Amino acid sequence: PRGLAEVNGESITAEAHRAELSRVAPADTGAPDGALRRRLLDDAVDRLLLLQDARARAVEVSDAEVERATSALRGEYPGDGLGDALREEGLSPEELAARTRERLTVEKLFATQVFPGVKVSDGEVEGWYRAHAGELERPAEVHVRQIVTRSRAEAAKLRAEARRKPGAFAEVARRASIGPEAARGGDLGWFGKGSGMPEAFGVCFSLSVNAVSEVVQSPFGFHVFQVVGRRPAGLPPLAEVRSTITERLLREKRARAQSEHLAALRARATLTVDEAALARLAP
Repeated sequence: PRGLAEVNGESITAEAHRAELSRVAPADTGAPDGALRRRLLDDAVDRLLLLQDARARAVEVSDAEVERATSALRGEYPGDGLGDALREEGLSPEELAARTRERLTVEKLFATQVFPGVKVSDGEVEGWYRAHAGELERPAEVHVRQIVTRSRAEAAKLRAEARRKPGAFAEVARRASIGPEAARGGDLGWFGKGSGMPEAFGVCFSLSVNAVSEVVQSPFGFHVFQVVGRRPAGLPPLAEVRSTITERLLREKRARAQSEHLAALRARATLTVDEAALARLAP
């Protein structure tokens, strides 16, 4: 078959590109034919460049890794849902395995050859923290436990018990609350003013730590709250958000490293495209 494109001496055939167009075109009708043909060809060129780079660096994926990934995918579909999805896309199990191998190979290439050189320094984290203080500021927050019952009388009885022994609030919640968080001792975690059900949770912002609220009604029942912690409004300390900032910067730097690695492969590549054949191509 005549090569639609040649990438460092390897061909991308018109037949392979036509098959990809057939699979993608029905779901991508918003893109003009020419733009779609070009985008899919660019994707195929990028994929081939990365696979060539993986071969050159001896990056390989085992049959066992491919099988594990395929089994995990199969588990996401009920019954023979994966088979139905493959038939709908016009893919055979063998083609799925081949695509899975290519995807895993590219992922391993980046994980072993590119990402190890991507680091986030303490200085970068601290600089981002200072520059984005406005994004990080949070409202006043409370850490709350609750007991939920179906009747006001039951809630009043449990509130009286919890007020006699505030340290046993979690134990009472585990024993008697109907809320989904009962198994956690009624722990609702942290939330800010105005979140959740403000009409019920608002009372928590007037409670001191370890105090137990009056009975509060909501559409879900009758609530008794205990505040177990308070955080003032403002900028959280760097130590508290350092890991979140680091992960964010690492994701951004890895995305840039991927783009730069691929751009370098393209810059070094010998690439030719049969533009006339590409323009004639139809699904």
